[in-house]
Amino acid sequence: MAKTNKQGNVLARCIYCDGAQTGFEVLDPGQTNWGGVVYDRNSDRHDFRLARCQNCGAGALAIFAFRHGTNMGLANFYPEAKERLRLPDDVPDGIKAEYREGERCLEASCYRAAAAMFRSVLDKTLRANGYKAKKGTTLEQQIDLAAADGVINAARQKRAHDELRVLGNDVLHDEWTALTAEDVELAHYYAQRILEDFYDDRESILAVLREKGRTPDEDRQQDEETT
Repeated sequence: MAKTNKQGNVLARCIYCDGAQTGFEVLDPGQTNWGGVVYDRNSDRHDFRLARCQNCGAGALAIFAFRHGTNMGLANFYPEAKERLRLPDDVPDGIKAEYREGERCLEASCYRAAAAMFRSVLDKTLRANGYKAKKGTTLEQQIDLAAADGVINAARQKRAHDELRVLGNDVLHDEWTALTAEDVELAHYYAQRILEDFYDDRESILAVLREKGRTPDEDRQQDEETT
């Protein structure tokens, strides 16, 4: 979460620095053509100030709150990245892009959209590993098959159901309800762990999949190239 230091600059994760923690120089209104904005309402005041990443030079907006003339500190900062989790190198580009889009939704407080994206990551990962071979096989069944094959353990199986499948299904199929950052952070974390299960040691997982009669995308693409 963004905070100020003794020099009055903001320490935050920069979305343009791949989520790295960096310092933002808060600009005086006279330093920029865009100036600043002061919003007064009764005894409350908010100062909207432009800030500049000291690493890459990207811009951001820092909002400082004052009450009865007392500086209450940093009230908001935008855009701010959250922690960007590491993904294995062998994760397919499309799945990796979907995961990163889910992270951007989470960073923008679009929690329902983020939950749907992380569910989609789970769905596409299982499909890419041969668990949607038969028409009508549900996502619930695919998760259980992956656990039965030993590709994911029982703890990950439960999390895939509870934090990814059920949460995503609620967003896609049920009436609108608000989600919190905490709800989706779990989906964010466990989607990454499942990608690690499948792609951190890809050759070992491919051996298991083939032994169990699954057809991962790598084999399907190879068959198409030879026909």
